[in-house]
Amino acid sequence: MCTAMKEIAEGVSLGLIKDSDVSEALLEKSLYTGNSPNPDLLVRTSGEVRLSDFLLWQTAYSCLAFVKVLWPEFSRWHLYGCILHYQRNYKQLQKAKEQNEADQIRLQRENDYEIVAQQMDQSETESIHTVAKQYANDRENRVNNFVQYLHNKRDKFFHDIAAKSKKSMT
Repeated sequence: MCTAMKEIAEGVSLGLIKDSDVSEALLEKSLYTGNSPNPDLLVRTSGEVRLSDFLLWQTAYSCLAFVKVLWPEFSRWHLYGCILHYQRNYKQLQKAKEQNEADQIRLQRENDYEIVAQQMDQSETESIHTVAKQYANDRENRVNNFVQYLHNKRDKFFHDIAAKSKKSMT
């Protein structure tokens, strides 16, 4: 999460995105798991009822199952129990996810309108709705370009590591 925030700050300083583009959605896209879907079910074995900072952001709307057995003893029956636990909570999880998504969209739309309203002159004839819609499209393009920049940066990083490793082996 710290790396994602540093990269977002770098994106703002490079002019790839505006500070007003920073949102929960951008943070989620900037995480290393940004392209992966969030887990529906997370199983923690050993009887510990904590996540140990593991996927905290990504599991906000996941079903968490804590099982009192150690991993080597985890059987298909334990898995079936976890799946049953997930099925019992599915409707509430979906409702919470949908509500969160609706809230994020509403907050982003309100933020876009506020920014556009601050930038508009009273004398401008364009509708604030039209300008806000264009601003939202521009924001989405900036965010997508920034996320693509992050992917390219990370790909280059891992490619360079692989190349150095290959050189050191020869």
